[in-house]
Amino acid sequence: MAWAGADKEKLHKAEENDFLRRLDRGIDDMEAGRELSLEEAFQKINELRSIRRDARV
Repeated sequence: MAWAGADKEKLHKAEENDFLRRLDRGIDDMEAGRELSLEEAFQKINELRSIRRDARV
Protein backbone atom coordinates (compact mmCIF):
# COMPACT_ATOMS: atom_id res chain seq x y z
CA MET A 1 0.00 0.00 0.00
CA ALA A 2 3.00 2.30 0.13
CA TRP A 3 2.66 2.81 -3.60
CA ALA A 4 -0.81 4.33 -3.11
CA GLY A 5 0.69 7.06 -0.94
CA ALA A 6 3.39 7.74 -3.52
CA ASP A 7 0.76 8.06 -6.28
CA LYS A 8 -1.23 10.53 -4.19
CA GLU A 9 1.91 12.53 -3.52
CA LYS A 10 2.73 12.65 -7.26
CA LEU A 11 -0.83 13.76 -8.05
CA HIS A 12 -0.68 16.49 -5.39
CA LYS A 13 2.68 17.70 -6.75
CA ALA A 14 1.30 17.77 -10.32
CA GLU A 15 -1.73 19.81 -9.18
CA GLU A 16 0.54 22.19 -7.30
CA ASN A 17 2.78 22.64 -10.36
CA ASP A 18 -0.28 23.29 -12.57
CA PHE A 19 -1.52 25.93 -10.12
CA LEU A 20 1.87 27.65 -10.03
CA ARG A 21 2.06 27.67 -13.86
CA ARG A 22 -1.38 29.30 -14.04
CA LEU A 23 -0.39 31.85 -11.42
CA ASP A 24 2.80 32.69 -13.33
CA ARG A 25 0.84 33.18 -16.56
CA GLY A 26 -1.60 35.47 -14.76
CA ILE A 27 1.24 37.55 -13.35
CA ASP A 28 2.86 37.73 -16.80
CA ASP A 29 -0.45 38.94 -18.27
CA MET A 30 -0.80 41.66 -15.64
CA GLU A 31 2.76 42.83 -16.17
CA ALA A 32 2.16 42.99 -19.93
CA GLY A 33 -1.03 45.02 -19.41
CA ARG A 34 -3.35 42.25 -20.64
CA GLU A 35 -6.15 42.74 -18.15
CA LEU A 36 -9.92 42.83 -18.51
CA SER A 37 -12.35 45.00 -16.64
CA LEU A 38 -14.62 43.16 -14.22
CA GLU A 39 -17.55 43.37 -16.64
CA GLU A 40 -15.46 42.09 -19.56
CA ALA A 41 -14.10 39.26 -17.43
CA PHE A 42 -17.58 38.04 -16.48
CA GLN A 43 -18.70 38.33 -20.09
CA LYS A 44 -15.74 36.18 -21.17
CA ILE A 45 -16.51 33.62 -18.45
CA ASN A 46 -20.10 33.38 -19.70
CA GLU A 47 -18.91 32.93 -23.29
CA LEU A 48 -16.51 30.15 -22.31
CA ARG A 49 -19.16 28.39 -20.21
CA SER A 50 -21.57 28.51 -23.15
CA ILE A 51 -18.94 27.07 -25.48
CA ARG A 52 -18.19 24.22 -23.06
CA ARG A 53 -21.89 23.54 -22.48
CA ASP A 54 -22.58 23.44 -26.24
CA ALA A 55 -19.60 21.12 -26.81
CA ARG A 56 -21.06 18.55 -24.39
CA VAL A 57 -24.38 18.42 -26.24
